[in-house]
Amino acid sequence: MMAKIQFVCPGCGRVLQCDERDRGHKIKCPHCKYHLLIPKLLRPAGSRQPRGARIRTLLLAGIAVLAVAVVVAVISIAFPMQLHWPDRRPIGILFLASNYHASATNPRGWFNDPGQNFTGPDGPQRFRQALFDYTDQSLAILKRINAQGVIVWDVEGEQFPHKITYIGDPRLVGTLAPEMAPVVDEFFARLTNAGLRVGVTIRPQQFVFGDHAQSPQQDVVNLKRILLEKIDYARAHWGATIFYVDSNGGIRRPDEAWQMRRLAAQRPDVLLIPEHSDPLYRAFSAPYVSLRQSVPGTNAGFAQTFFPRSFQALDISDAADRLTAIEAARARGDVLLCRAWYWNPECQLLENFAQAQTNH
Repeated sequence: MMAKIQFVCPGCGRVLQCDERDRGHKIKCPHCKYHLLIPKLLRPAGSRQPRGARIRTLLLAGIAVLAVAVVVAVISIAFPMQLHWPDRRPIGILFLASNYHASATNPRGWFNDPGQNFTGPDGPQRFRQALFDYTDQSLAILKRINAQGVIVWDVEGEQFPHKITYIGDPRLVGTLAPEMAPVVDEFFARLTNAGLRVGVTIRPQQFVFGDHAQSPQQDVVNLKRILLEKIDYARAHWGATIFYVDSNGGIRRPDEAWQMRRLAAQRPDVLLIPEHSDPLYRAFSAPYVSLRQSVPGTNAGFAQTFFPRSFQALDISDAADRLTAIEAARARGDVLLCRAWYWNPECQLLENFAQAQTNH
């Protein structure tokens, strides 16, 4: 008896049957009248793949598994995990200023209030009072959410428009924000005296004074050097140990990961949070991810294949309703970031976590 073969009609999805000798011929489906070609490579129903083919399949599968293992091993050896940051409590975010709220009397947009007046003879004193009112309010919130520290995004103010809003050079506070210069040390001291780690935004570019209609942030070849200078300045003056690296190259600049890895090795007590990254950055930093802009679990899970102890800095601002994703991030060991100069739903969520942990 001629062996039978079975196949599915692509027109109606029904299972059809014909003799094996009909392979390669065209037929018309008796149900939907679809003209189809009977596949040539189909084997009779119930038949087994030839032994040689099965061996080849197993060999290819084994080679694929071995290749993946080799890639993981090579990356792990070339980029050994060197970040040691056991504290995974939240980190607060402080935006001291906003270019969108700048005005003639508040040219650097301090405290997001164009109505503030920090000009004239009494301007510096008014600024000092406003800064420390802001600091006291933030400290109360940071305590309630059990934060380990805080990052100040714009200690130089925001006099220039996007995309150069964030200067990212703490060395220029005195030049770019003269009203901040006399009080910046006391500002950070109040934060550290409250038991908080402190940090600032830095950029791997060199700020160049001149025509700000054009970008004054110039790329440099030795970005490790420029970042190290900014880090060491903030460490020496304010005890900063957390650094958000704004506008870095990430995957667009292949040498950056190697340079930043060497930087992290020289300053093992700091936490780098690069804005842009690929999986290699997980070996030495906690890459920034915004929950409102992405699904954070996919890349994190892939990266942990290579670096099991890695974590990311997950910004949950405007995303308190995504509780499942936030809980998953906490379970992975990610550090949660949130705005901490005013009370918001994310602060409430972090306070709930802190209270639950205390009660547990």
